[in-house]
Amino acid sequence: MQLMAIDITKRNLMRVGAMGVIAPTWLVGCSTASPLGVKKGPAPRLIGGSIRQNGEFDVVIAANGSDPVHQLPLPGRGHGVAIHPHQPLAVMFGRRPGTYAMIFNVQTGRMESLLLASKQRHYYGHGVFSSDGRWLYATEGERSSSRGIIGVYDTQQGYKKVEEFTGFGLGPHEIIVMENGTLVVGVGGVHTDGRTPLNLTTMKPSLAYLSASGELLEQVTLADHRKSIRHLAHDGDEVVLTGQQYRGEADSYVPLVALHKRGQPMQELGGDPEDWARFNHYVASIAATKQHIVATSPRGNCYGIWDKETRNLLQINVLPDASGVVVKDDQFFISSGAGKVVKISSDLTVKMMPSPIQWDNHWQMIT
Repeated sequence: MQLMAIDITKRNLMRVGAMGVIAPTWLVGCSTASPLGVKKGPAPRLIGGSIRQNGEFDVVIAANGSDPVHQLPLPGRGHGVAIHPHQPLAVMFGRRPGTYAMIFNVQTGRMESLLLASKQRHYYGHGVFSSDGRWLYATEGERSSSRGIIGVYDTQQGYKKVEEFTGFGLGPHEIIVMENGTLVVGVGGVHTDGRTPLNLTTMKPSLAYLSASGELLEQVTLADHRKSIRHLAHDGDEVVLTGQQYRGEADSYVPLVALHKRGQPMQELGGDPEDWARFNHYVASIAATKQHIVATSPRGNCYGIWDKETRNLLQINVLPDASGVVVKDDQFFISSGAGKVVKISSDLTVKMMPSPIQWDNHWQMIT
């Protein structure tokens, strides 16, 4: 089992220690509240990391992305969130190279458990539960080599690590689970020292499909090996969406989003070089409906909308620190580190709402 205590600042240890009894400091009081403390109705409940003005980090649950319900302090900057499919539990993973994975109750706003990485390992910032909720899969790496690992944690044994999958490459980032239980891993292919890349000339990114027991089922690549495959989503059916970080020449602007179906080559989304220049070599979160695809770029302060069938670029819109994107009822919700939430309807009507939260990195929908 590759878990042990790590060094965390005294201030953050005190904050983490208080999480088991923390009261939601941003609770929206109302007499007609759901178990999450929000008014009854169709308002989506969103969860993700945030940054405070004093530089501390939290995970926040909010209605519509604008009305905070629970706020839990984190021991360090958060990145991706995994939602349990059947229980009111979620996991926030530390940002790469992450040192923690925090399990907490989304109804009570209380921490349940804190997994801490060993000195030889780190988390890559993402994880996912199996469809039945029994297993938590986390992307991990060996610090000395960036050897990719999928840590398998048993939720019925207090999130004890019971197995590790490897053999698919260096630097795995996001992992998702398909409807049939297949695991899909975005393999970045980059060996890093902390966040410093060491092998850009020889990097080998890929999209890897694994069985629930860790067998490598299929592995595909893009033509340009300098596109580090990092963020993933799926359309609820057979299509996997991938977002890339370009590690090539600074003045080259290439497609950064691709689609894939098992047994077929990867297909890149459309856009001219000047369009892709807007994304500043990096795509963060991705989501899709039956008609459209949305991808965000915090580095480019924008998000793009594509037609899913034709793969044609329809819009690029400005949004400072554009971060997470999720889908509910054929509508997209996009978060911003600048205190904004964007709602995009099925006819691509855009509505921007203010938020008291500086959303950070990714978010998820609580169903």
